Amino acid sequence: MILGRFFGRGGYNSPAAYERHLRSKLRLHRGDRDRAFADAIGSETIELFESQGDGQLAVLKHHGLEDGMTIYDLGCGCGRTAQALQRSGWKGRYIGADIVHGFVAELKRKCPGYEAHVHREPSIVADDGSVDLLFHWSVFTHIPPEECFLYLEDSFRALKPGGKLIFSFLELTDAGHYRRIFENRLGRLRRKRKLKLLDTFLHRDWIALWAKKLGFEGVEFTDGNDGSKHPEMWQSLAAMVKPS
Repeated sequence: MILGRFFGRGGYNSPAAYERHLRSKLRLHRGDRDRAFADAIGSETIELFESQGDGQLAVLKHHGLEDGMTIYDLGCGCGRTAQALQRSGWKGRYIGADIVHGFVAELKRKCPGYEAHVHREPSIVADDGSVDLLFHWSVFTHIPPEECFLYLEDSFRALKPGGKLIFSFLELTDAGHYRRIFENRLGRLRRKRKLKLLDTFLHRDWIALWAKKLGFEGVEFTDGNDGSKHPEMWQSLAAMVKPS
């Protein structure tokens, strides 16, 4: 299989890759657990971890987050958004899901009142029509397009009528994404170095097509460097609504 060329013998195993990634950060930051978990999800410092979480919360508020809602954090990691919600005093039902046991355990430790699951299928751990707001940051950036579609499909099922989905993604046409992600990966392959994690680029036309096929409406896109309505997210954002 072609992934074997890029990722080594046996191909790419996303849960195993991220479990190894977390263990490496825990070794690197031995004695500083918070720093290790922050670094494992891409925040080099605790200050950045918290500011990014606050920025994610601002995006959710822009898209209608209110007290009393049921919200679903797909790819919740160790709780960057969850901890921001807790700091803000938000009240509601939080459900998180991630493929890494250590991340879920850490979220539960930091946010004991929140629900979180280890779940490795491309589906949502929620009943039909039960979620007001479903979101994920940097999940579709690390899985194949076919899995992205399956997550979108099951998100539609889990959302309430009028519920909203918001997620981030990488675009090859974005100069920053091209330079920092795509060219970096090309460089590793040219030096005959393995790719540690999968990085996926999506096109807005694909997302709009999937949304239409699944029945979503009101598809909106926001550039990653657009800070007019909330802090810049760097990754691009897509938002869509399940019709009432």
